[in-house]
Amino acid sequence: MERRKKLGFGTSPQKDVTAQTEHVRLAVDEALAVHKKLRADIADPALIVRVRTSGVVPEEEWERAGLAVLGHDATDSVVLFASDAELKEFQERLAAFAAEKKAGQKNPSYNLLIASIEEFGPLKPEDRIGSALLEEGFERAESFSEDRQFNLDVELWDVGTQAERGQQADRMTREIAGLGGEVSDRYIGITFSALRVRAMGNVVRRLLNDPLVRLVDLPPQPDLDVAPLLDAGIADLGIIEPPDADAPLIAILDTGVNSAHPLLEPVVVGRAASPDTLAPNDVFGHGSRVSGIAAYGDVRNCLEEGTFQSSVRILSGKVINDQGNLDDRRLIATQINEIVRLFHARGCRIFNLSIGDRLSQYVGGRVGQWTAVLDELARELDVLFVVAAGNYLHKPAAHPEEHHTDYPVYLLNGSNRIFEPATAANALTVGAVAHAAAVPASAGGNVGLRPIAEVGEPAPFTCAGPGVNRGIKPDLCDDGGNILYDGLAHNLVRVPESEVFTTSHDYLRNLFTTARGTSCAAPLVTHKAALVLRAFPEASANLVRAFLANSARIPEPSLRRLKDESEEKVLSVCGYGIANAEMAATSDANRVVLYTEGEMPMDRFFVYEVPIPSEYAQTKGKRHIAVTLAFDPPTRHSRLAYLGVEMSFRLIRGKSLEWVREHYRKREEKTEGKAEKLGGKYDCDFDIGSTIRERGTLQRGIFTMTANPSDEYGETYFLVVRCERQWYPDEFAKQRFAVVVEIAHSVDVRLYERIDQRVNVRLRA
Repeated sequence: MERRKKLGFGTSPQKDVTAQTEHVRLAVDEALAVHKKLRADIADPALIVRVRTSGVVPEEEWERAGLAVLGHDATDSVVLFASDAELKEFQERLAAFAAEKKAGQKNPSYNLLIASIEEFGPLKPEDRIGSALLEEGFERAESFSEDRQFNLDVELWDVGTQAERGQQADRMTREIAGLGGEVSDRYIGITFSALRVRAMGNVVRRLLNDPLVRLVDLPPQPDLDVAPLLDAGIADLGIIEPPDADAPLIAILDTGVNSAHPLLEPVVVGRAASPDTLAPNDVFGHGSRVSGIAAYGDVRNCLEEGTFQSSVRILSGKVINDQGNLDDRRLIATQINEIVRLFHARGCRIFNLSIGDRLSQYVGGRVGQWTAVLDELARELDVLFVVAAGNYLHKPAAHPEEHHTDYPVYLLNGSNRIFEPATAANALTVGAVAHAAAVPASAGGNVGLRPIAEVGEPAPFTCAGPGVNRGIKPDLCDDGGNILYDGLAHNLVRVPESEVFTTSHDYLRNLFTTARGTSCAAPLVTHKAALVLRAFPEASANLVRAFLANSARIPEPSLRRLKDESEEKVLSVCGYGIANAEMAATSDANRVVLYTEGEMPMDRFFVYEVPIPSEYAQTKGKRHIAVTLAFDPPTRHSRLAYLGVEMSFRLIRGKSLEWVREHYRKREEKTEGKAEKLGGKYDCDFDIGSTIRERGTLQRGIFTMTANPSDEYGETYFLVVRCERQWYPDEFAKQRFAVVVEIAHSVDVRLYERIDQRVNVRLRA
């Protein structure tokens, strides 16, 4: 049914009409004068302005005034494009605002639009300088000297169609070449376009003055683990069983892989590189370590058991060169787009990125092109990206001992934030927990040598969220290793006993090595995702995400360590916790997993029946209902509202289906009246509040009952799933989603059998 809409945008602002008219008129005249001056240097420059308002102005108001919303800048001002270089429609509204009000007219004409304007003017060159350049001291256009060459990413505003943006990029490429610069790569995507530019400072200053340029910044620099400190070799690997021919494919986008390694040779079924000039072998070593974990999960356990049996096949996509850097002539968006489409054509639907941009910690606001391309591809191709959250290097302000004494406080401070592209809303972002806290026997009684984290606590290097729109990021966490603090030497120590055991790229010398980082945790989740996909080969990426998140729980040691922190901060470090692949894809006698996936039209809601057998309700013991929702909305990273669609869910008990439908349906309040309010006891109270939960595209809530619920709640609860359009322009579009519900009881009540009977009876009916 069509869902009931939220309330509108509030009351119109009250301003002195004469003063506001003059204020806006002068600002418009100045913007037009600047635009006219640009014509001397730029052929047909775009008229793009930034407007700061005192309240929310609906996008439709700007459009009716001849202005298209391009996005929002770092100050949360709206950025607008005018196809009319004279702003005629807008100026007509300004004149109507200034005109005398008609009889009975409460507010001036176009009051919501004009009276809300605080500032109106063109973007300045310094507004286009990215955060990485600002960190390097490039704060003004004059900072870019003419005698220095720069290698930069230039992102364009989303003006016009994809074809028109290609023409704009052509024009800019010619102009850059005419000034002695070079465009070595370009990406013209669905929602953003970018150029990789190598040029002297005078060209950079020219770009900073071009209205079509949204951002100029340094190319991403990958955040990789350092080379392992210690390798471990063995003489006999035991049994090595290759994966089945139809085993799920995993793509490792990294530094390549040395497929001649005796444990990787059976599982690596394809290799490619972007750019294709990169040799596929792994010289840097990172990709081979990640591949071993993705292929076998717990490599140490496989070695101890004497059996290596992989349930996945691996495709190696090399996007990092042998020095551990991204290509300096290709855009990361181009590299990722090429390699993902190539492997997707081979049937791959899971992609691991244990790499990130160490120059781009996410501190709020807009995301970068790396994140944007992942979200675009995830939605377009229905693929799952598993991304490492990034590794934080704490730098104590006073004494190195703060590494130990101030843990975990420094994980929650403003300087520790996830790296791009871990902010991707449609991806699974993975943080790390310490799976070991061992002190080596060689320590010789050094009491000053202590692991920073205990087993199950957040790893002392894991980056924290939140993500876009303050959504929950990371989504999950997993084993990533630990670090020790040496009180005698006053420094940090890495020991193999507290790191993740995996395969070495230098296999002729040592078959195994150890490593630590969120880049080790991510392939563990990737491995689990492949196990879920093996159980449900037709599952969408949304359903795989939902299955994993539904099974996840935060380790008890992490909860104890963070007990004094807010719920939001705990989630920003651990996400929903560690996923259990077996529980994700199965039910058992007293734990039943129900799921559905499909598409929902904009501004509608679906209602699902959740069966509650009488034995479940009437038998004493702890029980819970977990609900997980995953969806892949359209995104646009130039906008303040990054997600084009939002979804949410509620679990209702003690009400009839008709009551639920009446409560949530769209109403004509003037003739039908308001919907009856839903009492608190009928709205199941999840562990994570809706305000926090509904910010992201992966939402999980657990409703726990210790006492037997009242008989008035009945034997059927109702799950309401709602879809709300934000800015997505396609009126007839449908949003893909998946829902997973887990019903569990601590006592043997033959729950699976009871629910199976209920479901089968309903299906036959």
